[in-house]
Amino acid sequence: MPGYVQVIERIPKPGKNEIVLQRSVGILKSLNRRGVVMESVSDATDRRVVGLLPFESIADLEAFHDGYRTNPDAIKSFEENSVDCDRVRMDILQVLESPVRPDGGPKYWARNLLVAKRGELPNLVAVMREMREMAESVTFGLTRTVGGNSDSLRVGIQLSSLDQLEDWNNELVSDKFQSYREKINTLTVQRTTELHRVEYSHQG
Repeated sequence: MPGYVQVIERIPKPGKNEIVLQRSVGILKSLNRRGVVMESVSDATDRRVVGLLPFESIADLEAFHDGYRTNPDAIKSFEENSVDCDRVRMDILQVLESPVRPDGGPKYWARNLLVAKRGELPNLVAVMREMREMAESVTFGLTRTVGGNSDSLRVGIQLSSLDQLEDWNNELVSDKFQSYREKINTLTVQRTTELHRVEYSHQG
């Protein structure tokens, strides 16, 4: 199970989405390592291009950062892609539970951001782990941020199709999860949902 994920979220300027998307794919291919590039198809805020780079340990992530800082070509590619973006956001996520990859790989990713009330993150993680064990249509992953909002928990779901997403949404609102929905409501102050379509994935 990967221990950490480097997230790179780019908000392309108007008319630049496809350029930023394909450049992001090219950058990932040049790294010759595991990762995924996807674009939002339903988002809570701006349309975005998202890159995910998994690492087995924090030491592996640090080594990647060290290599980037000593690679002028990598820095140039990153900065050239950033020129066509309104904003670039970087996050490091610690993996608590990995999502199960569907046969043939994911076509979509659903990402949910849950913000816990102060002091309630451990309880929220426990509730979500119970739900993960009970879920039949998907097996979602759980991550928390290293930096940023320390009360946030991310739920990542790899999907083979939108039909699978619909199955999960129907399961989520079923009576089976009613008590869990109520617990989540009492433990959180915010929930945000995003849906992304995978453009390129490499498992290494």
